[in-house]
Amino acid sequence: MISIGVDTSLVSTGLVILIDGKLHCRETIKSKPTKEKTPKAELKRIIRIVEAIADTMDEYKPEVLVIEGLAFMARNTTALVQLSALNYMVRHEAYKRSIPFYVVAPTSLKKFITGKGNSQKDQMMLETYKRYGVSILDNNECDAYGLARIGYAMTGKDKIISLQQEVLDLLKKQND
Repeated sequence: MISIGVDTSLVSTGLVILIDGKLHCRETIKSKPTKEKTPKAELKRIIRIVEAIADTMDEYKPEVLVIEGLAFMARNTTALVQLSALNYMVRHEAYKRSIPFYVVAPTSLKKFITGKGNSQKDQMMLETYKRYGVSILDNNECDAYGLARIGYAMTGKDKIISLQQEVLDLLKKQND
């Protein structure tokens, strides 16, 4: 069973692949803005990120893809619009490939890993290590790992606690 977690970002997209619940690989897709600040240049940047994720989908053919939802607290509206485009383009790539996907709110991801929806990044990394024995020092990859774990748990193959089940129940309700 293959689960992919994606923490979308314009600068450092975290991507993690679990195979049968075990970490297979993790990576960060780096992207820098060009000096050209045109809508076309922004779109090309987003497409490069999406293509890297789509290539991973094509290579691994996951049973599930889990994407972190948007954090609407962003102050830069241009970046929020670009992140929205990136997020939806990744969803579209999964949809085109008939890969079931879930969108997980940042607070739900934190609750699934730490038990609290308002945990800080360092707490996420610590709890990931304590719960799963996986040391990830990059917060984007750590979030992607948590998202991939949610995908694996959605299959019913992972041992979870009641707080995690609450997150899964919410996701199932949203996707009915």
